[in-house]
Amino acid sequence: MRKSFVVMLFFSLLLLLAACSDSSSDNNNNVSSSNSIQSSNTNQQQEVDQAEEKQQEQVVLPEPEGELTWFGFAGEQHFEDFFAQYLREKFPKLKINYIAQTNEQRIEQVLASGTAVDLYFSSAGELFEDFIPANMAQDLTPYIKQYGINLDTIDDAYLEQVSIDEKLYLLPVSENKFVMYYNKDIFDRFGVDYPRDGMTWGEALELSKKITRNEGGKQYVGLWLSPKHYMRAAQNSATFIDRDTNKATVNNDDWKLIFEKIFSDFTRDPGVQQKARDRWLAHNDFNKDFVVGMYVYTSGWLNTHEESLAMNWDIAAIPQLEEYPGLTAQPNATYVGISANSAKQEIAMQVVSYLLSEEYQIEVSKRGAITPLSTPAVRDAAFADFPFTDKNIPALFYGQLAPGRAITEYDEIVIEEAFAKDIIVEIVRGNMDVNSALRYAEDKANKLIEERLASE
Repeated sequence: MRKSFVVMLFFSLLLLLAACSDSSSDNNNNVSSSNSIQSSNTNQQQEVDQAEEKQQEQVVLPEPEGELTWFGFAGEQHFEDFFAQYLREKFPKLKINYIAQTNEQRIEQVLASGTAVDLYFSSAGELFEDFIPANMAQDLTPYIKQYGINLDTIDDAYLEQVSIDEKLYLLPVSENKFVMYYNKDIFDRFGVDYPRDGMTWGEALELSKKITRNEGGKQYVGLWLSPKHYMRAAQNSATFIDRDTNKATVNNDDWKLIFEKIFSDFTRDPGVQQKARDRWLAHNDFNKDFVVGMYVYTSGWLNTHEESLAMNWDIAAIPQLEEYPGLTAQPNATYVGISANSAKQEIAMQVVSYLLSEEYQIEVSKRGAITPLSTPAVRDAAFADFPFTDKNIPALFYGQLAPGRAITEYDEIVIEEAFAKDIIVEIVRGNMDVNSALRYAEDKANKLIEERLASE
């Protein structure tokens, strides 16, 4: 009897333990299930939040329609070839009326006629000379985030020149790069090695000396350039005017470096100096008379190479200043801006946004428009529609852009009047030393600026 009771008690305890174990297992399963549900809900909420954020970033804008008026320095055919036809395809409901700038039809005349301008082309210099004084400059900063424009694909040098107090007034849509063209036939004639990417100005000078000579009464010049174009984009970012005082600042070491390295050193040969006295050096010496071996100029000649260049030509990167290794010229971009007086800024910004898209930039790069974007896909498309399989197109993107100089509305007084008209000519002809020339240029520029200020 006692033994039977013990056995029954033993089995009862076993059943109780089993029941407790099942209950504990159920509780654990319930907790696990609850945690899984909570985790799933959290993940779903995160996905919803991310989707909403993405939707906010990629706002679906209504297709632009109506009319925009665009003013710019590009000719009508150029505007049609590189802008209008792409915009019509992208925005079929939008009509763009383009007004090409001429000597008789500048922005002052257009505004005075009562024409409302929505978009305009500008260089960095023209922003300060023309569009800020005309009260047309609109800060684009609020629109850039709204329209998802990725400024990381644009070199800071492009943006620095058109920014004031952290406000960005223009965006670059194409670039006119500085390169060094050279005539292979001249190098072959004299048995001289071709120029290469990454040369310094000192190395270019030594190469130039091997070309410079008088042969059969024909004076050959090793290297020349377009002075006004280069000075605006000098590799040491030398400035012309002090923004705070409106005084010329050119009698200094920055400009002495440029004038000695380039305008003086490359023209010490008596034959070159005599040629400059007889007839000033110009484009024709390189691309018509074929007596200049190397010529530093903008990339525009590539688009018209059949008319603008010798039959046997190529390009190399612009030589670097030894004091500024790795730097090419400053930006020389075509920018687009939105008029502060436009009633259609939202529509205009959609156009600007498209012009900075890879879709558009790849297409026009193929046709010879140099992109301001750093995107490899766009750069690789450069001149794809041209028969340039044997040309050094990578030279266009060699090196780092020099920082943009601080620009003022009076810079062109120095460039056109004091530098190009007077002292460069005299230095090249051997009639004036660099130090005297820079003192004279600064004094003349300041007098001209004072006259301008007095008349305003």
